[in-house]
Amino acid sequence: MLSTDQKKLILAVLRKEKGRLLSRFKGKTLDKTIDDLAQMLRNEVINDRDPNKSIEWKREKPDKRNKRK
Repeated sequence: MLSTDQKKLILAVLRKEKGRLLSRFKGKTLDKTIDDLAQMLRNEVINDRDPNKSIEWKREKPDKRNKRK
């Protein structure tokens, strides 16, 4: 898995490549890749903004009152 900084770097390189006049990678695939990567980064920013809203799954402890001796 790539870190957020690595994804930002890749996105910057792809955007620079898109701007090159004689790039052999221009087209729908490059545009879609840039859009998808940008959306991934926006989602990460939103999800990392408030870690307290994440769901915490806790294992229930057995009820000690019903424990037999």
